[in-house]
Amino acid sequence: MATVKFDRVFKVYANGQTAIKDLSLEIADGEFLVFVGPSGCGKSTALRMLAGLEDISAGKILIDDRIVNDKTPQQRNIAMVFQNYALYPHMSVRQNLEFPLRMLKLSKQQIDALVAEAAEKLGLIELMERKPKQLSGGQRQRVAMGRAIVRDPAVFLMDEPLSNLDAKMRSQIRTEITTLQQRMNATMVYVTHDQVEAMTMGDRVAVMRSGKLQQVSSPQDLYDRPTNIFVAGFIGSPGMNIFRSRLAKDESGNLTLDVGGQFLTISAATLDRYRELELYLNRDLLVGLRPEAFSIAPIDAANSITVTISTVELLGHETIVYATAPIDKIDTDEAASGQAGSQGNNSILIARIAAARTIQAGDRLVLAIDTSKLYLFSIDGEYLD
Repeated sequence: MATVKFDRVFKVYANGQTAIKDLSLEIADGEFLVFVGPSGCGKSTALRMLAGLEDISAGKILIDDRIVNDKTPQQRNIAMVFQNYALYPHMSVRQNLEFPLRMLKLSKQQIDALVAEAAEKLGLIELMERKPKQLSGGQRQRVAMGRAIVRDPAVFLMDEPLSNLDAKMRSQIRTEITTLQQRMNATMVYVTHDQVEAMTMGDRVAVMRSGKLQQVSSPQDLYDRPTNIFVAGFIGSPGMNIFRSRLAKDESGNLTLDVGGQFLTISAATLDRYRELELYLNRDLLVGLRPEAFSIAPIDAANSITVTISTVELLGHETIVYATAPIDKIDTDEAASGQAGSQGNNSILIARIAAARTIQAGDRLVLAIDTSKLYLFSIDGEYLD
């Protein structure tokens, strides 16, 4: 396998549009790295530049410390799996697997051995004589993966390979890809718009927005310590509630946050995470609360907020509640763009609570807030250290 390095890479198109802005990133030998972000963020462009399918405008791309800017895809020793499978419809599964090896002019014995090994790993033995049109979407994706595996490339690249599959099949193939990567100890770079895929598959996840790398870290670190409000709002499903507040101190000397006219006492656990918080006393902040930070509470409970239910999603094991709350919630994408991003003083709050069939639209509900689960950001949207 191989290491990969993006060294201050830019991609600027002829019309002046900048698709990638100063991308610097190192991917370790045997690492599974996932690029994730919304449509148009540059994740696929970065992958295509690594593959040699897009020219770079500035900077360097290195594979195993070798600059590959001017190398063809074949010279880079990479294999790429696409969203649309890219199988030859007139060829059988066996012939599709054999094709890249024939291009390398390997002997029949070598081809047979490599194809048999890939077919065994991917459970394709019984499908070898079928044509692509006789296969399910999941089976076609396995064949596309097998065609990459047989070449024994330095780096595997996958561009949204599961987008055409149904939810059950996506979950199954996701697990198979992860297991295969671990078994092969392969260097793999994977692109997806689905943050659940990113969080469950990658050793590290690189979050992109508008061509810029926002944060690269382990999935859990992205969840626990997002570097800004864009990452905070993008990672997690449902997304984080982020709203404006003000840091104050009550008569007992406790630090508090104003949430819809209610003052939340900040927990010791949160104060321990934000040791310099008093520097922001009497200043505006952005406060983040993930949906799981809420629970149903009695009237007049401490650290609570009263909301009006708009929509309820009953999921069996839990309930997702969308409720109007007296908070100034912001649109994280607009705010990250430097726009106001405010939804006003009555915004939709999202809460994940225990299964409750009795809750209906129009109900008034008191939600307790676990202030040990607060996320705090500067008014500019940067995570407070």
